[in-house]
Amino acid sequence: MNYGFYQSATGLMTQVHRLQVATNNLANSETNGFKADELVTSQRLPARIEGGYATDPQWLLEQLGGGQLADPTRFVMAQGSLSPTDGELDLAIDGDAFFVVGDARGDASSIRLTRDGRFTRDPEGELAMLGTGMKVLDSRNRTIAVPPGAISVGADGLVTQAGEELGRVGMVNVENTDALRKVGDSLIMPTPEAGKLTTGSNSTIWQGYLESSTVEPVIEMAGIVQIGRAVEANAKLMQAQDLLAGQAINTFGKVT
Repeated sequence: MNYGFYQSATGLMTQVHRLQVATNNLANSETNGFKADELVTSQRLPARIEGGYATDPQWLLEQLGGGQLADPTRFVMAQGSLSPTDGELDLAIDGDAFFVVGDARGDASSIRLTRDGRFTRDPEGELAMLGTGMKVLDSRNRTIAVPPGAISVGADGLVTQAGEELGRVGMVNVENTDALRKVGDSLIMPTPEAGKLTTGSNSTIWQGYLESSTVEPVIEMAGIVQIGRAVEANAKLMQAQDLLAGQAINTFGKVT
């Protein structure tokens, strides 16, 4: 096996994956409530250890290691800036909690989380996400009816209209945010590894505001330039090692 060739190949694949993450971040730099994704890499074990081989390795190859691998992508739970809007149903969370949305079936498997607070009244007169139409749920995973007319949403999520309580927008905290998985449309799926969802008592809601994306476009653009250089370097190393391997075969493989 050409050890160096495969090391360069793993480095190239990691950089390609890093490019996908960076471009996705850049594409969502204006998406409300979007949390920037972060790529984490780890060192791959040498072939002897990974394959469970008992034979002693050649010392130099052992020191080279096994290359680089990309761990599952996670996102950074940083607070985005809150921007004022003219929307009565625009809500933003200040803190680590998430809004809870679902399809109103009461099935836990249909529950999704979001930081996108662009809400509206749906045709059934209930509070729902503007982008997906999914119902906004309260602390008991029930829908919230919002009749026509001016409404007020308190810092604790309490929805009132003319002094009458209509419900309370649910906010939950997650034990292990690294285990959350994005599923598109600003929705986040709570996996079993994420732990129990608890009431977000330390977070507050701002009515008439939206949370901006946490992506820094300038940093992402600079990262893309670095990725391009790393891809080029790995590709050149692969070409060089392939050329050396071919020369070795042609030289030492001749029958005299």
